[in-house]
Amino acid sequence: MGTVFWILIAVHVALCVLLILLVLVQNDKMGGLAGLGGMTAQSAFSTAGAATFIQKLTRYVAFTLFIVLLTLGFMATKQIAEGGGSVLQQEAINSGQGSILDQLPPPPSE
Repeated sequence: MGTVFWILIAVHVALCVLLILLVLVQNDKMGGLAGLGGMTAQSAFSTAGAATFIQKLTRYVAFTLFIVLLTLGFMATKQIAEGGGSVLQQEAINSGQGSILDQLPPPPSE
């Protein structure tokens, strides 16, 4: 992999920590999973359902994390498709145990 991959790994870890902190900081007025719909019976006619800055930031961080995860998955799949193989396979070949790998069935091709 390249430098971009490792930068994305660092961004992924930072976003995970930030998302955890944002979720822990939020107020639990919405009653846990009941607030997923946005409106509850108690807040149907009030302004309590309005999203706060932290809730909006949490959405943006979660969306960014999802995009980074998709990008990392695409990059890993592309590397495997190019024949890079796994680190364990490369290590076995370098240590002289490559003949063991020849006895394994080939991976399924698409």
